[in-house]
This record gives sequence, structure tokens and C-alpha cells, in this order.
Amino acid sequence: MARPSLPSSITPQALHGLLLDDQELALLDVREARAYVGGHLNLARLAPLSCLPLDVRALVPRLGTPVVLVDAGDPHGPAPRAAKLLARLGYTDVRTLAGGTVAWQAAGFALIDGYGTLVKAFGGQVLAHHATPTWQGDALRAHRTAGTPVTLIDARPADEYAFLSLPGAGNHPGCELALRQWPVDAQAGPWVVHCFSRTRGIIGSTSLRLLGHPDVHFLEDGVMQWALEGAPVLQDALPAVDLPAASDEALRRRADDLIARHDLPLLHPDLLLRRQAEADRTLYLFDLRPGAVVDGTPPGVGAVAGGQLLMHFENLIGTRGARIVLLDEPHRLRAAVTAFWLLQLNQAEVFILDGELPASWIAGRDSGEDLTASAGEGLSPAQLAALLRSAPARIRVIDVGPSADFERAHLPGADYLLPYTLEPVAALQRPGLAIVFTSPDGRAARWVTAEVRERWPDCHAEWLQGGTDAWRAAGRPTEQVWEPAQRLTPFEDDWGSVMRVPASHRDRAWTDYLVWERGLSARVVRDPTVRFRLF
Repeated sequence: MARPSLPSSITPQALHGLLLDDQELALLDVREARAYVGGHLNLARLAPLSCLPLDVRALVPRLGTPVVLVDAGDPHGPAPRAAKLLARLGYTDVRTLAGGTVAWQAAGFALIDGYGTLVKAFGGQVLAHHATPTWQGDALRAHRTAGTPVTLIDARPADEYAFLSLPGAGNHPGCELALRQWPVDAQAGPWVVHCFSRTRGIIGSTSLRLLGHPDVHFLEDGVMQWALEGAPVLQDALPAVDLPAASDEALRRRADDLIARHDLPLLHPDLLLRRQAEADRTLYLFDLRPGAVVDGTPPGVGAVAGGQLLMHFENLIGTRGARIVLLDEPHRLRAAVTAFWLLQLNQAEVFILDGELPASWIAGRDSGEDLTASAGEGLSPAQLAALLRSAPARIRVIDVGPSADFERAHLPGADYLLPYTLEPVAALQRPGLAIVFTSPDGRAARWVTAEVRERWPDCHAEWLQGGTDAWRAAGRPTEQVWEPAQRLTPFEDDWGSVMRVPASHRDRAWTDYLVWERGLSARVVRDPTVRFRLF
């Protein structure tokens, strides 16, 4: 296959005009996360070059989608390389932003710092628009001291709840909270909903109010502010309460009422098949039922537990102006709540599937070049372990997954490389040495192996089947410690998450973060390309 030519570019002014339109467009910032959070276009999706080959087919499923790639404007930066990669994968309409973010800002257009900024800014607008009742930590502590009944609920997923939680809090993430049974009388006391900081607490508490909950409040700034005030927090705790689910009849009533009040669009299964067949439009189908994450879904159907699609919208929906269809249980409440918020985010057409997924559903993803075919079958954990025992000096293990996963657990002695560049591999090569790549599930390792074999045919490159997860599942040892010499590239994917800050630096980092998030919404909505549509 002939190598693609250099991509065409688009000026900042022309791109700004496209962003004021409603046509489909995938605006992908292909820098690594650390650079992205320093300043990016408000509507850009983070799609770093280091994992673009693995993620882009789900993020932008239609190969004919108009794509604009963004970096800082360096002619040797990631955008030109990403354009060549997308051409190999079969994308047919790819341009780069001329001059990158530097030219965009010079033209007078807005950049925003931070991560997940669009949805977080939306949350701030929701809080102001709906005047959601809010409690400070002192109010909650006063109720508890007085012995007044109050139900505290954390709206984050279980793994985030386990990281740090408030004493006495239950855990019902996202839309699962909307499926609970309301209090039957005022003596039960209010519900207080929170998350780690703001957004999911705001959306959760406001959703309950709109669905008819009699007394619900948002706990201002969540776990972070609670801890900053010196109140106790827990690690690895189990939920303190488990609220009973409402009846299917009650859930259906709530959904029907929300759908009717706001004219939320429904899509018949037969029409879904016709929409899927339209080659010039992008369609995302998400199953919101909790079991879908565990049991799996048919090809072309994403599994996103109810309520998390909004929070992770920027990581899951790469194409603006696309169609999103939501699949749920017969009561449709998760889908109704999710559609309610996504329609107001105003980044896509959104529909609730009014029935079951058709038996004739066939995933319509376009085909493209398989970039991993030359990687071979890889090594099993047993095979790699045998090689490390018999000839450890002739094996070099390199972890090419996310740096956070490397810090949590990596093969003993493994080096680290974030594959936005493979140049460090050249310096490691020598006769008789095998370089074995690993990553959490092996996918990134397989891709890097294929790339190394293509670039350096004499390099003996292998990959670990199933990656570090399979290694651990086989009972093999891992470690967390590492020396600076093991880091072949910087942790450029570390965007400064407040959940990754060492305990000794938390107070300052968390205080700064909350100041930033409280002021974020006002900054984002000044950009005319951001057009939230609050009902």
C-alpha cells in the first residue's frame, strides 16, 4: 500500500465556522494529556497519538467522517503523524489545524485548560439554571449531630467510591440513583447527593428533583471539600446504606412523565435499522443496563452503565452532530434521564430506543487496515516467565500502557514507554536481545510490536498475550517501585488528576482544583461554539 501524502490543513477561521454549524465533525486533539490540559479548543476531544490506533475506531466509527486533528502547530508534531495513521486505517477526510492551538489563539479564539471541561462546565450551568438546593458540609454535620434523619448518597462508580468516601454514605452511581424508591413521608429526612467534587453530585441531585423527589440537596464540592474541612473520609469502605429500588411501574411512570414533559425523541427498532444503513451519518448505540458491562453487548453496541455516558461523553463520542441511541430496560428511565441531559449538552441528536434491539442488528463499522497483523501471536505468560528464568539478560520488558497502570503494577524490572514515540527502542537494540512489550490488556503491546517490527526489521520484538492483566491472573509477580532509569519517556499522559496527587500535596492541589472548577462554567460559555440548550 502506498504511503499517504501529507494531509491538507484548515485555517482557524474556517474551523471556527464549522464549529458554529451542526454538521458532523470529529475534532481530535492528538497531543498527550499533559499538553492537552494546558490549553485546548473547547469542543476538541482528547485522542492522544499514544493510543489513537486503539481508540479511534470506537471514538469515530465512520471512516467518511470529516476529521480535524489538532496539536500545537509544530510541523513535526503529532498531528501530521496522526493523519498518516488515520489514512492507513481508512479515514478519507482528514485535515490538520494550520498552526495548531498557537494559531487558533492568535486568531482570537478561545482555549480552555483542564480535563473533561465541557461536561464540567455544563454541570455548572445546570446548577445555576435549576437553582438546585445546596448544602455545605456544616449543614450535613449539624443534622447528624442533632440526630436528624438524613440520607447521604455518593453518585460515583464503585471504584471511585472505594478510593475515598464519606462516612455513612450509600453508593448509587449515575442514573441508578433515579431508580430508587422515594421516602414515603417527611420524617425520613432529606437526601444529600455528592461526588468527589461537583458535576455528578449536581446532575444526580437535580435529576431527582426533576423526577419528583420531595427533598434532595447537592453537597457542595463533595468529598474534596469535606476532607479539606478536616472531616473524616474513608478508604475501601463498603456502602453504608442500600436504598431499595422502586417498582417497575413507578420507574415507568417517572420515565413516561420526563419523556412527555420534554418531548424526548423515541426511535422504533425498525427505524434504528434504517438509520444504521445511512452511510453518510454516524450512529452510536449504547446499552445503559448495568449487566451490559459485565455480560457484554452485540458488536457495534457500547456498554456504559447508566449515568456515566454524560460524565464520559468527551471520551466516548468523537463525532459532533452524530446520532446517539440509548438502549435500556422496558421502564426506559436510565435512557430518559441520560437523553434529557445529553440533548441539553447539545452535541448530538439523541434518541431513546422504544423497544428491544432488533435481532437483525448487524454492526456496520467500516473496515480498514489491520495495523497489528505483523505482531504475530505473542508470548503467553508461561512462555515469558520461562524466558526470564532461563536467560534474563537477553530479555527486556517494556510496558507501553498508561503510566497510572504502570505505577499500580508492572512486571518486575520492566521499563516504561508511552508510545507517542518509539525512538527510545532504537537505542536498546542489540544482537541476541528480545524486547517484549506489555500493556494492561495486551492491545497496545501488540500494536507497538507490529510498529517496531515494521520500522526495525532486525529487532526481535514480541508482546505479552493478555498483557499485565493475564500475567497477574496467572499468579505471576508484579511490583510498584521503579527507578528513573526505567522511564524511557516522561509520563506525558499524566494530566494532573486530583485523585493521583500524593497525600502530602492534596490540600493545596484540591483547593486549587475546586477554585478552578467553580469558575470553569463562566469561562467556557463565553465561547460561541459552545451552545448548551437548557430546557
